[in-house]
Amino acid sequence: AVQSEGKAHLLVQKETMPNSGYAGKDLPIRYRIFNVGDSAAFDVTLEDQWSAEEFQPVSGLQSGSWSAIAPGSTVSHIVVLRPYSFGYKSSAAAKITYKQAASDSSVQEAYSNDIGLVAVRSGQDEDKLAAPHLTEWLIFIAAAVALAVIPLILCRPPQAKAAKAKKI
Repeated sequence: AVQSEGKAHLLVQKETMPNSGYAGKDLPIRYRIFNVGDSAAFDVTLEDQWSAEEFQPVSGLQSGSWSAIAPGSTVSHIVVLRPYSFGYKSSAAAKITYKQAASDSSVQEAYSNDIGLVAVRSGQDEDKLAAPHLTEWLIFIAAAVALAVIPLILCRPPQAKAAKAKKI
């Protein structure tokens, strides 16, 4: 728990919506700003940097601003990026600046968690995960049929013995 004694205190969480993205596909990044303090935070700004060589912005802004965030409330901000290529992409912590009071001249800073390297898979990996896996299903069905039929064949009485028993 954070003790703030009548002041605003912001915590920032940065996360990729799926755990990993795919090259050429949208990758949403969510920022959640929690005010765990006892008063509102004013003139809140969010700034984050993503490499223009590695990501193309699709929607949303890499920065955001709010006039105030009430105590005990949460604000979400989402930016959608599209990675150009697969591999591990670097990400730094996002920066939040805010004021304790609307007329306050001093600015407080907070940083989000650093999500580190973002794993971006190739589009071929996505195709493999979404493939129907017909070969695997056919092998499974053949094995299931074999497991059901083999005990029936082994436990069935032979026809020759049954015919001899009837003659005697």
